[in-house]
Amino acid sequence: MKKILSAFSLLVLVLSTSSAHAFYTELGLNYGRKMTTFDENNTFDSESISGSISLYFLERLAVELSYTDAYGVRKEKAYSGDPQRTTTQKSQIMGADLILVFADKKALFQPYIKAGGAQIIRKQEVKIEGQNTYTIDPENATVPSYGVGIKIPVTESFGIKLSYDVWKTPVGDGAQTDDTSLRAGITWVL
Repeated sequence: MKKILSAFSLLVLVLSTSSAHAFYTELGLNYGRKMTTFDENNTFDSESISGSISLYFLERLAVELSYTDAYGVRKEKAYSGDPQRTTTQKSQIMGADLILVFADKKALFQPYIKAGGAQIIRKQEVKIEGQNTYTIDPENATVPSYGVGIKIPVTESFGIKLSYDVWKTPVGDGAQTDDTSLRAGITWVL
């Protein structure tokens, strides 16, 4: 995956300095936050930040490279006398996707779909009140990914981006689950 990301990065650098008008580069920054409270003893709090670089060609097609750093904390108690269990998970997701935009870059709303792959690296730390802390290293994997989104230009070079992304993440014993992210962010067209 690192070789693929390096090759895409080099391609983006070379083509973004080209004088061809059919190519343009877009930088993106997204933030996601979710806080869920089940009751006073059971909560889940997560936060993610993503950066991306997209190389557009033929106006509506792009290759996007992205990096996401995510952090989540789950606090649980079965009942009030039960010891508090706190699980902290850190994830790094490096993705490469092909994007198809359904409108030209001057349209007010620019919906898009994307598909590709991602390298997911996760680590969990579990602390049970009154006991030792232990670490779980779930399987790191290269997985398929897909998503949908919409870009809303504010100016010719600045815009707002909303997206919903899905990764097929391994959960052990050959099983997979869909990890999802709803994000909002900004984009700059270079």
